[in-house]
Amino acid sequence: MAEKWVETTVEGFEAWAAAKGGADLHGARILVELADLNRTAELDGALLREILLEDFPENVMAGPDDGPAVLDAARDLVAYLAEGGELDEARVRELNEVIDTVGPEFTAALEESSENDGNAAELFGRMMTADGVDLDDEAAIEAWVREFEALSDEEKVERTMRQFAADNVVPPVRLAPRAQLAEAARASSLLTGALELAAWIDGRALDEDALAEEDVKTAVQTLGLRSAAEDPEGENLELERLWRAVRHADLVEVEDGRAHRAESPDTGDEGVVLGLWVALFDGVVTREFDEGEALSPLEVCQGELPSVLLHLYENGTAAPLGELVSGLIEHVQDAYEIADAATLAQGLPQALSMELDGLARWGALTVADGEVSFTPLGVYAVRELLLADGYTAPLIGDLAEGSAAELVGGLVHHREETAEQEIGLWLEGRSAVDAAAGLLELMRDGHPAQRNIAAVVLQQVGQEAEQLIRDALDVPQTRPYAAVWLNTHGDEKTVPSEADLQWMFVDTLAGMVEAVGPHDAVQIALADSEVDNDLTALVEGVWRLDHPHVGEVLDAIGDHHHDKELAKIARKAAFKARSK
Repeated sequence: MAEKWVETTVEGFEAWAAAKGGADLHGARILVELADLNRTAELDGALLREILLEDFPENVMAGPDDGPAVLDAARDLVAYLAEGGELDEARVRELNEVIDTVGPEFTAALEESSENDGNAAELFGRMMTADGVDLDDEAAIEAWVREFEALSDEEKVERTMRQFAADNVVPPVRLAPRAQLAEAARASSLLTGALELAAWIDGRALDEDALAEEDVKTAVQTLGLRSAAEDPEGENLELERLWRAVRHADLVEVEDGRAHRAESPDTGDEGVVLGLWVALFDGVVTREFDEGEALSPLEVCQGELPSVLLHLYENGTAAPLGELVSGLIEHVQDAYEIADAATLAQGLPQALSMELDGLARWGALTVADGEVSFTPLGVYAVRELLLADGYTAPLIGDLAEGSAAELVGGLVHHREETAEQEIGLWLEGRSAVDAAAGLLELMRDGHPAQRNIAAVVLQQVGQEAEQLIRDALDVPQTRPYAAVWLNTHGDEKTVPSEADLQWMFVDTLAGMVEAVGPHDAVQIALADSEVDNDLTALVEGVWRLDHPHVGEVLDAIGDHHHDKELAKIARKAAFKARSK
């Protein structure tokens, strides 16, 4: 029925517009299709607002500049329906009032949507690149898009999530043994408190899916939770959080306004108890608020708590509480429209401290001497939630059985201390000769960024690979690194030549350009280097090297080095390199 209304309305409008001398047929067609009604009488002001502020921005790629034309199309559509007798005068006034007043909100919605479209375009660009599509080849892009659109919705989601996982990789962690984690979960006050609350509330009446006011005090006393008098906020926040966790973990079901305890889980099973603990933890740390709702500092902190925990996870070690507070304040100031910034900034430190102390009592964190760190159980739970959200969250040791290329690719996501652990595990799993063979092959055939990391690993290969590494002196891509290895492993006669050192300078900087871009590469590699005769001579002379990326490196120095004279020398050398 709705399909017939859409078709009839579009055909009638097109004929009406032609008789009137024209109208925005495309815009009107989109609005009609979004309305998707069974009959015109269903179109009222509330529905039109929903179409303009929610459906249109979500489903149509348009920017704020398109807003006036869309509203004009809506006016024409209302005029057509009115002239055809499908809308009475009162309904026409109601619809036109919406069109006349919704402009600023509609523009803001289109602006936000266009930003999301830009993010989506970037995501699709990375997906195409991963599939080998040249982004300068319009025909190849169109072919990829047709192929993607032909996929089922499930396949589209799977492809997109794979790219999301590739884009969102957190540093590797080491997990405690599963039995130890399960035992910690069983002993935690989060699990014991949740089970006790589920048993206590079984059969009791609720007040709009929350504990009835007369039951709150009794529950706090019975379960030994912090009371409102003990809470800095003067509320029963511990009970509120625990109730939220119990509901999220499905330990309680609500029917006809009453709570009923679900079937007791088998906490003797490691998988069951860990899954239950993660669900409870998720219920505690994840809280969403309605958009536009005025939030207190505590509520802002609760909404941003997952971001704080992600920062702590990525940090990998204990973080000062002050650092977490300042990071949260900076993020909130950037992300929120704040009416009273001073009050918020004053309230956030106490709010975050409260939240973290609560997680410490429940076994997820350790808060001591002004520093915050995860317990082994906390690390496990955050990783599980990251995996559920589509992140790639590797473990230390994941690369131990991989090839040299897989090791080098994975080390990009490691912190320095975990990289050393991963390299050690990889070397333990193979002979020195096999390790050197894989690394040297990658260094010979790979690109500079791979060679940079592989060279670091090669330095840790044992003496048994000496002859294989000596043979690598004959290969231009590996000669400098082989000379360094031989010299540091006892061969005092084999010393890297001046040309070798120049080659490694170019190779290292080329790898950094590939990894972080030309500006950051130059700042990281050369910002602290004294601009003396040696550096000047090096930049001036490397153009003669037979390195495929020497021009790119000289361009980076010429464009981004702070010393104008050195930058000028680099630009001249880059010209010579391209002319060679």
